[in-house]
Amino acid sequence: MSAGLIVAIVVLVIVVIALVAFAIPRARRAREQRQLEERRGAVVERHREVAQDREARADLAEREAARQRAEADVHQARARVHERGLADDELRNADNPDEIVERRETFADREGPDEEGPAEPAGAPIDPATRRPTRS
Repeated sequence: MSAGLIVAIVVLVIVVIALVAFAIPRARRAREQRQLEERRGAVVERHREVAQDREARADLAEREAARQRAEADVHQARARVHERGLADDELRNADNPDEIVERRETFADREGPDEEGPAEPAGAPIDPATRRPTRS
């Protein structure tokens, strides 16, 4: 073989070795980067799932709190009605005062005068706040 051919083969081998030496770490870094991006995506997705779950639980808690506030407001309103003496008929008909408090019926749930309930006396003055006959 000629010396030129041997030099050409050696140079070619050195170039191939150099390409492999540079290509393998670059390919490894690219593979590691893809794996990191996959892991990052999985973690992001998991965080979003947890966030959605917690938001749903918070919404439920807010609705429950609003319901509890509304029930408290109803009890406050009923306390004012009892305090004014506008619901004494309830007290007369109840065996146990606690059953009046535990009841969920509001005054709006009661039968109105146009339904089959006790009619209001004709000509009785009406309290505009409660829309019930005033007591004299």
